[in-house]
Amino acid sequence: MQIKKYYIILAIIILFGGVVRLINLDKSGGLWYDEITIYSIASQNTLHDMLTIDTHRFLLFPLYYIIYHFWLILFGNSDFTIRLMSYFFDILSIFCAFFAGKELGKICNIDKYKTGLIYTSLYCINSLIIYYAQEAKFYSLSLLLVNIILLFWLKYIQNQNPKNFLLLCLSNLALSLVYTSQILFILLLYITTVIYFFKSKIKIPINQILIFPSVLLPVIIFCTIIPKYFSGNFDAVSVDWSFILLILQNFFSPMLNSLQNNILNYQNIFFTNILNIPFLILVIFPVTYMLYSIFKSLKQSPLLSYLLGFGISYLMAHLLLSHITNYNVLVRYCIPVLPIFLLVASISICKQKRLIPHFIYIFICIIMLFSPYSATKIARPDGYKQLGELLKRNSISQSSDFILPIRTNLLDKYYFINGSRHSLYTLNSEEFQKTYLTEEEINNLNNNKYNAYKRYFLSDDIPKEFEKLACNKFIEDKSIVLITDKTISMYSNEEIRMITQSNQYEKFPLQFLRLSKLNNDLILTLQKNTKHTDIINDKNWIIYIFTM
Repeated sequence: MQIKKYYIILAIIILFGGVVRLINLDKSGGLWYDEITIYSIASQNTLHDMLTIDTHRFLLFPLYYIIYHFWLILFGNSDFTIRLMSYFFDILSIFCAFFAGKELGKICNIDKYKTGLIYTSLYCINSLIIYYAQEAKFYSLSLLLVNIILLFWLKYIQNQNPKNFLLLCLSNLALSLVYTSQILFILLLYITTVIYFFKSKIKIPINQILIFPSVLLPVIIFCTIIPKYFSGNFDAVSVDWSFILLILQNFFSPMLNSLQNNILNYQNIFFTNILNIPFLILVIFPVTYMLYSIFKSLKQSPLLSYLLGFGISYLMAHLLLSHITNYNVLVRYCIPVLPIFLLVASISICKQKRLIPHFIYIFICIIMLFSPYSATKIARPDGYKQLGELLKRNSISQSSDFILPIRTNLLDKYYFINGSRHSLYTLNSEEFQKTYLTEEEINNLNNNKYNAYKRYFLSDDIPKEFEKLACNKFIEDKSIVLITDKTISMYSNEEIRMITQSNQYEKFPLQFLRLSKLNNDLILTLQKNTKHTDIINDKNWIIYIFTM
């Protein structure tokens, strides 16, 4: 009867999580850039098309696209059903979290059912997890696999039998085949496992030590065959050490921030608001409570120190790589280790004699979930559905030639273009680059891109070679429709000059500066060389119509 009660509570938690995650699941603006790009890959007819089209810069292995592809075949391609896939994986993850928590409770010699329920509740109401449960991307599937990995890893460290080892390897293999950048996650888990067994003087079969890293072989082989398949573009990301505060806030509080890009010098905002009552309640208390719970848990079992060390090492590796390489971390890149911190915290919460602080934490999170600032109501960048409706509403001819913000097929779901298609990214090509950068500046791109572009950003004149090439590429007999995405091409030339001359120049994401300048110069070129220009300005989109 007692066990039945625990499973009834589990069902209530899952039901609550399911209801919350359905709120506003069908975002009115449609799929935003990241979502529509992944959709455009998954909706291809064959696996070969998925791998060869120029839209694979998400550090994803084909398994996610294959699952997505068959989901579309089974359930259709409405925005709601597409996002329902992430919802489905996240509900499974809540269920799986119970068993991972139960396994950790057993190891720590405390009530395993209570531990499972506490971890499940923490996972269920976490705003960052809820936010990505409503996004048509790979994070919910990745989190499900992380919970499965934690479950089988906890079983494996108790009993190194072939069954537990095989299940651990298969779950890690699945994660590597879905979200390839989690190579770091898998390697750190391997190192943590070896160190834990060595320190605990537990003898494990040498063949298991040697076989475990082999789960990465498919990714290694794939990257060898197609060396440029995984080529993330980090020019659009900025990061500094205040990222640590962003992680703490987004991981442990219901008040989310900087989900699209980082806020630099975030410590100024954080500490300025530290005495603000709403900020104290919604951010400071939840973060403090969770950190206290995490570190208090370390007294219960040495294993928890290894889990916590694994999570911290993962975060620090991302920050370190961001400061010594071209890679730049965002909050969402770190989400795979969030379950680890919640799992560790659940141990000390389970041991608390007075659960008042925990109930206050739960109450704050739940109240926030039904507020105007809920994770379910945070706006994404305007989606392509809104753009398609804007084009239809203004009777823009589908037979016109279009110049799109980035990729040429992202509008197809909502508005099909019959005319020629071009991309603003064409202006980044070597052919165009030679018209606005000197040979020396081009050679310097690998050393310091900011220095290489500085003269061009400060220039008032449009190079004649650029104007001539743009006219040849884009101007034909038909009208030209140029679509500007204000979230990408966000700066005027005057703003670009001011930024370039400032001390903060190299802290601004280069991609937005570069695309803004190129977009502005292209608009001026087309205005000069066509007869008439109509402009439609709507929220995040500007549509320019140039007629001959």
